[in-house]
Amino acid sequence: MSAPSGGSRLRRTWPQRLLITFNVCCVALALVGAGLVAYAKQTVGRIPRVTISGPGVQPVAELEPGAPQNFLIVGVDSDEGLAANDPARGGRDSGPEATSGLRSDTIMVVRIDPKEEKARILSFPRDLWVDIPGNGRNRINTAIQYGTDGGPSLLIATIKANFDIDINHYVQVDFAGFKNVINQIDGVKVFLSNPVRDGNSGLNQPTAGCVTLDADQALAYARSRALQYQEDGEWKTDRTVDLGRISRQQDFTRRVIRRAIEKGARNPATLRRMVEALPESIALDQLTTAEDLFTLGRTFRDYDPDELESESLPVIDVIKGGAEVLELVEAGSEPILERFRGTGSGKPAVVEVQPSDITVRVLNGTGKVNQGADITDQFAAAGFKVRSPGNDTDMTFQQTEVRYRPGQDAEAVQVARYLAADPTLIADPTAGEITVVTGQDLVTVLTKPKPASAISTTTSTSVASATPSTTTPGSSASVTTEAPQDTTTTTTVPAYLPDLDGAGASCG
Repeated sequence: MSAPSGGSRLRRTWPQRLLITFNVCCVALALVGAGLVAYAKQTVGRIPRVTISGPGVQPVAELEPGAPQNFLIVGVDSDEGLAANDPARGGRDSGPEATSGLRSDTIMVVRIDPKEEKARILSFPRDLWVDIPGNGRNRINTAIQYGTDGGPSLLIATIKANFDIDINHYVQVDFAGFKNVINQIDGVKVFLSNPVRDGNSGLNQPTAGCVTLDADQALAYARSRALQYQEDGEWKTDRTVDLGRISRQQDFTRRVIRRAIEKGARNPATLRRMVEALPESIALDQLTTAEDLFTLGRTFRDYDPDELESESLPVIDVIKGGAEVLELVEAGSEPILERFRGTGSGKPAVVEVQPSDITVRVLNGTGKVNQGADITDQFAAAGFKVRSPGNDTDMTFQQTEVRYRPGQDAEAVQVARYLAADPTLIADPTAGEITVVTGQDLVTVLTKPKPASAISTTTSTSVASATPSTTTPGSSASVTTEAPQDTTTTTTVPAYLPDLDGAGASCG
């Protein structure tokens, strides 16, 4: 099968709902008592199998007992098992990519270490630009669409060729599988502080408060990237997209896993239904045995979902063939990849990224004439890639801020080292690139960086305000440009975040 051409489409938000399905399956196996073991093993034998072979496939039989194992978990945007009028088809049947069949929207490796009782996840951005063996360079999510057997073997070979990570198990989840799991636990309770809706995903909850989402609405809530909430009789759009979505999904994931544990532990009939749902919820490689899954389930039996370690690869925005894609920052990625190869220390390492690998945008936060343009020129002279500067709507910053996407920690620290100031580092999921908001404390950009030890790595998280955005996003290409005068305006935008401390804490 050839890879599809590029084009705009509704992007599914697979990572959290993929983990939900995966973890609920683990919970079901962990809670199986002696009376259900034989039945559960028989049920696991009915799980659909996908043939994998070739580079990167490492059978468990080749590992030492108790050695860490890597599960490649792929969320496929597949219409298989969905009715023609199923709301989950929203966005699939129109537009330039309107096709049926298999598409991967999320690719992640889950590394389970039984001896250390640890689990960590590495997510690969779907737009990551990689070498696909025998097929040239393309987005990583296209690998599964080439070759035979639906492409899983080529995807594994792609991960091996680009990241040198071996895979011991392959797990595949689709829309129907996610909905099936939610059905088995009789829906999920979430707290909504406002009525919410999303015309793209099909979300429609006209009542605020503690509500139970059925399978259709749970999927719509997890998919929502264009959520609107009603406030004072007016519908407002959550324009942070990722910030709001990630916060909602993290809360939703905890609620689903908690619900699965409660349902399975207290009701043997529900537990049996959860086990029975496995063949209709996931597909596995031909090498994974029932005992492999029971071992995984036992690892997750007493595991606190909040302790799950998540890793993100540092990437930069680039243009390839006229399309916006992501390119790996190799220096910053190696310590992360080593932990999934089993060659790393298991602890985050401090890495230094070169200025030429970093794109910076400067916002004037003081109102000083031409400060944004001057600082931008100084960053360019120090070897950084730069964007056109702008003005922040708040011109009263006393302390300089360095804003960055999660996963760009190393880049943010490197930028901070070049500032003649004591900047605050702020993790902001909505940041397009490293953004410096100038404060009264900023003197200049240094020609040589300060020691890394001089930078405080304690960060805060950006919380969006309810002020509407007044800028138009620019190209995501990394360019070097002569900075014009400070003319554009950038501000924060409204977000719909879950209530974790108030009434929401007691819901579900």
